[in-house]
Amino acid sequence: MYVVTGDQMSAIDRRAIEEYKIPGIVLMENAALRSACIIEREYEIDGKNIIILAGGGNNGGDGLAIARHLYLAGAKVKIFAIFARERSRGDAKTNLEGVEALSIPTVYISSYEDIIQLEDSLRKGDLLVDALFGTGLSRPIEGVAGDVIDIVNRYDVPVVAIDIPSGIEASTGRSMGHHIRAAHTITFGYPKRGHYLYPGRECAGKLHVVPISLVKDSAKAAGVTTFTLSDMEAGSMLKPRPQDSHKGTFGKVGVVAGSRRYTGAAYLTSCAAQRAGAGLVTLAVPREIQPIMAGKLTEVMTYPLEDDGAGLFNADAGGEAVQFLQDKDAIALGPGMGVGEHLFEFIRYILGKIDISIVIDADGLNNISKDIGILASYRGSIVLTPHPGEMARLTGRSIEYILADPVESALELSKRTGAIVLLKGATTVVTNSAGEVYINQTGNSGMATGGSGDVLTGIIASFIAQGYDAFLATVLGSFVHGRAGDIAASEQGEAGLIAHDILDTIPYALKKLNDTRG
Repeated sequence: MYVVTGDQMSAIDRRAIEEYKIPGIVLMENAALRSACIIEREYEIDGKNIIILAGGGNNGGDGLAIARHLYLAGAKVKIFAIFARERSRGDAKTNLEGVEALSIPTVYISSYEDIIQLEDSLRKGDLLVDALFGTGLSRPIEGVAGDVIDIVNRYDVPVVAIDIPSGIEASTGRSMGHHIRAAHTITFGYPKRGHYLYPGRECAGKLHVVPISLVKDSAKAAGVTTFTLSDMEAGSMLKPRPQDSHKGTFGKVGVVAGSRRYTGAAYLTSCAAQRAGAGLVTLAVPREIQPIMAGKLTEVMTYPLEDDGAGLFNADAGGEAVQFLQDKDAIALGPGMGVGEHLFEFIRYILGKIDISIVIDADGLNNISKDIGILASYRGSIVLTPHPGEMARLTGRSIEYILADPVESALELSKRTGAIVLLKGATTVVTNSAGEVYINQTGNSGMATGGSGDVLTGIIASFIAQGYDAFLATVLGSFVHGRAGDIAASEQGEAGLIAHDILDTIPYALKKLNDTRG
């Protein structure tokens, strides 16, 4: 499913009107009809007190048209407008004249007394429809609009937002100073990035994407390269497993990870690679801890590399590592490795000698942050999987900058290094140097636990070894990882979730997705 920015949605609407001669008023009426149907499905409206907040633009016009439909369906509707009546224009004005013809009560908020009227309506209200600002909002909200939003949020009245909660920026999900918190959001044509990125994701509530008669190729024509997946879409991308297969059919993963202090990360990554379907997984660890890992792991093979006497890989172990990796189809490098000058040289040596697709995570990222230029000449596909702190070290940007716009932050690093970047977070995003962006919808707060990222690294490496394109493997890995976490949370709650719970539910997530294929 395509996901658009505010500017892209404006271009799509403009194309529909100018090139395909679909009048704007028709698009607005389609949006209003679809919205009214969803509102009537989700809430009892007959005889109920419904408040419509209307802005002066097309989003407000949508709200006025919705007011008409709900009024005609039996609701007691009252409109509060934050624009001067004489400034209404175009399609929004047409719908304003429609509600006036029906004598639907309308208050134009311009004074403290008008705010008092709004509060009185909120005290008696059963539902509020937010049509103040749509996807075109580009500057901070101030003045009366900010006051109205703050007042609405103080009352326990269910809110249905039209297109996007007012005050949420459509392309980044960030708040523009004041923002509405909705129980439902009804959006038109395509979901917007801001519906999936926080805080927009939390403010949107349940998202409903409804058609309004746009031409089918609209997103492609607008140059949209951002997408998300449903279970059915993800399931359709999974490769079938032939009945006459053998362990070599599903690829060999080489994991280079671990140290004396961090054996758990190597364990989780290796086991996740197996749980996600790889045929053979071998873990290379510092020689000192190889007996420990051999005792912890049953199905995963272990391989000792020279250590430095302190339980870390020796810089001179690079040659051994390259020999170990020669027959592998994918590499996972970094979890629990530790950080040091000699480890940077160890990674540099490996990258200079092989061309196998590689997933670099955790301490692998922390080590290469010394000089990410070593990625530029790598001959295979590279997947980087940083959390915001690691991303800050890799890019020199602040964590605040990264969190403010994770999509653009990830794209910057992809274009700078040529790597696929999976930026972890409450909403994980995946980007590549071609400008493609995937926004992940699966997962929950219980996955914010140590080791969760190590499991993700193993899943991605496993998919690459099974023959998936590296970008698709990363996209599917993110989806499956989150869905496994969702299954685990549904069984035992989020608060006590640990990485091993996610690991154990990977097969169930894969089965669930395969079952969507019928």
